[in-house]
Amino acid sequence: MEDIIINCDLGENESAERSERLMALVGAANICCGVHAGSAAKTRATLALAKRYGVQVGAHPGLAAAGGRGADLPSAVAFAELLETQVGGFLQLAKEEGVRVRYVKMHGSLYHAVEKEPMLAAKMIEYIQSLDVELGLFSLAGGVVAMDARASGLKVWEELFADRGYLADGKLIPRGSLGALIEEVDVAAARLVEWRASGKMATTGAPIVLDGQTVCVHSDSPNSLELLEELRKRLSSASK
Repeated sequence: MEDIIINCDLGENESAERSERLMALVGAANICCGVHAGSAAKTRATLALAKRYGVQVGAHPGLAAAGGRGADLPSAVAFAELLETQVGGFLQLAKEEGVRVRYVKMHGSLYHAVEKEPMLAAKMIEYIQSLDVELGLFSLAGGVVAMDARASGLKVWEELFADRGYLADGKLIPRGSLGALIEEVDVAAARLVEWRASGKMATTGAPIVLDGQTVCVHSDSPNSLELLEELRKRLSSASK
């Protein structure tokens, strides 16, 4: 199995010190576009930090409501406008900072909405394809978006989550439900090592086969620093 990219959602409301400590432990940073959290200044500072650490960068657009985890979803037209505003603005900031943007990853509700709403998924793929720069996509491992985006010619990294529990159908356990967050570092790391060895992810039911090229740890998850450190050690050892 190829090396796995460890990624983290950054440029949100974490302190500058925490941003740097997390950045030093990842291979890719999904940087907030300054709407669901953070600010334009925070986005710019995080882009500069990623450049300094040699970390791959992705635009991480999200809804303004409820920290990006609101229940009300945009129409297809409003979603296209959101992408134009957030990703377009992000690309401009990155250009000013001399940072190459490699992919897009939806945040929160939008990440799951594109899996459920074909029109939103189509708008997202269409928008990425329309850009002057070549961008790929981080999307849910085993999801319909990964399949559709790849069929459309986009580069896709299917994403697994180290700090989130899985339902038996491969979707994430909804936040607020029992088992949604995995706070124990040893449990989370051991689960990823087992997946790396077997290709099967533990779920609320039987383990399921999932392919994946990147693993996410959320910056606001409990023990995220410790989990990133442990994942780096264990996944590196597993690849030898």
